[in-house]
Amino acid sequence: MWISRRGFGALAGGILLGAVAGCGEKGPEAMARDRLEWLGGLDGVERAEVITSATDPQDDLILLRLTKGLADDAVNALTGKVKKDFESRRGDYLNSIEVELDGYRGRFYPSPVTKRDTDLERALWLRRDGRATAVTYGASGQVVTAPASAVAAVALGFEAAAPVSKDRRTHRVESADRQAVVEWAESPYADFRLDRKATQYFADLQARYPGVVGWLSFPERQAGIHFAATDLTLDALLEAPPKAELFERLEVGWGIVHAPATVFAAALTQEHRRLATELAKVAGVTGLEFRDDGGKPDLASVRVKDRAGYVGAVATLRRIRDAYVPIELVRRPSEYPGRRPTAVFRGSPYDQDAEYRIHAAIADLAGVTEVQIGPRAANLSIAQDISDADLTSALKAMATLPATVTINLSASQGGDKVGVIPLGRIARRQYVPQPTKPPTIDPALITRLSRTWAAASR
Repeated sequence: MWISRRGFGALAGGILLGAVAGCGEKGPEAMARDRLEWLGGLDGVERAEVITSATDPQDDLILLRLTKGLADDAVNALTGKVKKDFESRRGDYLNSIEVELDGYRGRFYPSPVTKRDTDLERALWLRRDGRATAVTYGASGQVVTAPASAVAAVALGFEAAAPVSKDRRTHRVESADRQAVVEWAESPYADFRLDRKATQYFADLQARYPGVVGWLSFPERQAGIHFAATDLTLDALLEAPPKAELFERLEVGWGIVHAPATVFAAALTQEHRRLATELAKVAGVTGLEFRDDGGKPDLASVRVKDRAGYVGAVATLRRIRDAYVPIELVRRPSEYPGRRPTAVFRGSPYDQDAEYRIHAAIADLAGVTEVQIGPRAANLSIAQDISDADLTSALKAMATLPATVTINLSASQGGDKVGVIPLGRIARRQYVPQPTKPPTIDPALITRLSRTWAAASR
């Protein structure tokens, strides 16, 4: 682009005047401080602060902690004032604002053109309803915590409390222990929403049988409905099984028995009933799992949660069933409804000697996240914040393996994420750390491993 000499002079003068004028303007940091101070001084706001967004760790959000017990009308008046006056203080802030009212969180966009704030409306509804105990944010939507017996009913009320958002969202209502979960995608463009008919059916079952737990996941229409043995007899359940036609895939549970609806009745042979009866007596046994193998039931695993469950399951299976049955140690449910949780180890009633001793020793160690034992190599994965006591017990157990077995050490990343960080290996009783550039592990953990292994392997 060509500019004349006169035009260039005018342009340069304009830039200079702009620079001079800009000297009096506040920078982004000063504006951000003033914005927080203004918000914190509004009636009904206890504190205004900046937090990291749950949906984007690289993004920040303004959080307003509201006065306890602030009435709905006062909340709406407050957000209305923020919408009206925020533009002059916006600066480079383009996000929603999150509010916390008595443990319930919701968001609104600070613009006067925003007429409905669905997240905030639902948070207010939850507070009025009183059954849920909290609402926060997950990967892309609100996560509500409610008593297990009320999860489905709360999901119905939550979804109906406000119109569907224009953006795709994923909401979840769950019990604190995640034994009951309803999760659904919401998008008007893809016609995704909560399946109210199926969810109402689940809610009706929960109202009739207080022990019913499980999960519903939409739009996949996957579900699990698990009945407590104290709520009804197995024969009564077999006479009137859950309505599998409401779901794409349904898992049915009764007591510790879990099986796909397609083979649930067939799985409960006299032999399996006896096995379930005996295993149910063992503290720490949480599941007898079947799978649908081409339309026929196949015993997949016995699930346990601790050392007592593992030791008791081994003894019970050795006594009444001379066959290989996997025994899975699972400490917590999966983060996602219906997905198989991560097992700390997979053993069997055939576990012997060092394998049995190691499984029994690490079963109650919260800092151990996975162990695999083979004839020539073994893998041990630990939490990065493992306690000294757990680390010592785990390495003492692994030290009972023959010196010819190589032990690969790693640190878990937590949750349902796949992948571990190598920490090195133990070969011929010597620990050799794994070098990392740049370091991704606190060097103090490597030092602890080296020192603890030296003591444990004496």
